Amino acid sequence: MRRVNAHERLMACLMGRKEDVDRLPVWCSTRTFTLDGMKIFDAYWPEAHRDPEKMARLAASVYELTGNENMSVPFDMTLEAEALGAPCEYFEGKIKWISVKKFIATDIHDMKIPNDPSEFVERGRIPVCTNAIKTLRKRYEGQVPIVGVVNCPFTSVGGYLMEPIEFLKSMIKEPERIHRILETLNPYYAAVANAFKEAGADVIVFTEEGASLNNISPKHFDEFVKPHLSDLIGMTKPPRVIHICGSLISRGHEVITSMIDCGAEAITIEEGTPMSEARKIADEHKPGYMIGGNIDPYNVIHGASIEIIKSRVKKVIEEGADMVCPGCDYWIETPTEHIKAFVDSAIEYGTPPRWKKGET
Repeated sequence: MRRVNAHERLMACLMGRKEDVDRLPVWCSTRTFTLDGMKIFDAYWPEAHRDPEKMARLAASVYELTGNENMSVPFDMTLEAEALGAPCEYFEGKIKWISVKKFIATDIHDMKIPNDPSEFVERGRIPVCTNAIKTLRKRYEGQVPIVGVVNCPFTSVGGYLMEPIEFLKSMIKEPERIHRILETLNPYYAAVANAFKEAGADVIVFTEEGASLNNISPKHFDEFVKPHLSDLIGMTKPPRVIHICGSLISRGHEVITSMIDCGAEAITIEEGTPMSEARKIADEHKPGYMIGGNIDPYNVIHGASIEIIKSRVKKVIEEGADMVCPGCDYWIETPTEHIKAFVDSAIEYGTPPRWKKGET
């Protein structure tokens, strides 16, 4: 078969046409940036958070330097919370992750929620992201997948708008309040995803970093995450991917099936969830469902030798990964040559994909 490009490869996998691909995609389902990229493309934080041209350059830098098969915006997890009124610290003159200065909410009346979701996408840095996506589309459309990352309401509210411990306590003491917040905000977060799509994003990744079994129980996942995440995904267009860091299998319980049931075209997982176990659960629940992951971005891609990087990539492919991804963002100080080794190894061991080797 003819060789397909990065865009065609990932889109085929996510849209149910994996028989059309020559090998496994290798991409980062969360955020694409490194310190090397900032230096080489002159797109440093915090300016790259607020300038769409610099945001576009930094988003594309990992692809340009290593061949990683996507580019993603934004680079942080505060975008939606900031647009709802959370004051943010940008650490001017430093290269640090944006953080909220204080938690502002206990309920929806504490948040600056506009009357119409269409108004929400004009707030804060959301237009910076849409403009950066438009720039990326002009340069890379049909060649490399452009990814818009949306931090979902459960994690956004529970980590950046409400005090986290208060949020978790409220799930037990006042569950109706948490449900009301999440239900109210879903159309606004969906509007962000849809604005990213309209601007030219090929894929939307919904991150729910606060929803792993390190933080909540499977019961609470099914009560507070699954129904609202399902509704959110239902308000958006495919292809969509759900990413959750942390353990998704614990003490005989799992939430892999619940993630699949939310309706996205794929999920990606981090190293805290064994790929072999996730693959088995997924194939019993929905055979052939797409799973990406799960190479440790800090200890392996950033910190290990090239030989270890290669061996871990080979292992995760043997364990059933459909898409080779780091478990989360590339660590900011990861050497370019390490990411290139990661990408090259995925190409080597992922050609051809296992479903073209007669495996199931």
